[in-house]
Amino acid sequence: MIKALRNIVIGLPIVAAALVAAPTSASADLGDCPRTAFCAWAEDGFTGPWAYWYGSYPRWGDYGMHDDADSVFNNAPSSTTVPDNVWVYYDVDYVSPSICVHPGETYDVGMNDNDYDSHKWFHSC
Repeated sequence: MIKALRNIVIGLPIVAAALVAAPTSASADLGDCPRTAFCAWAEDGFTGPWAYWYGSYPRWGDYGMHDDADSVFNNAPSSTTVPDNVWVYYDVDYVSPSICVHPGETYDVGMNDNDYDSHKWFHSC
């Protein structure tokens, strides 16, 4: 029983990490952003290498997006109970907030290209 419990406890961080982010270097378009995820692309127009996250993430560089996002999409549904707005920060560890991306909203042309490093989900911003 103790060995089985230990295996479950050891396996939980691995499962949790898989649910947080799924980086990819392949190109995808706006329609490929999974429902409830926050997505970032390295190029304008939602093109080029991209990454997506289901929760807040303090270091985009871990997923190849360090100072490299030119367009973003918040594909979360609007909610009164779950944080559904995303603050995007210039620096790692949620330092220097820049833009707030509301549910269903995209940012592309208005972004300060290639200058973002983290994001955090909030109820409102």
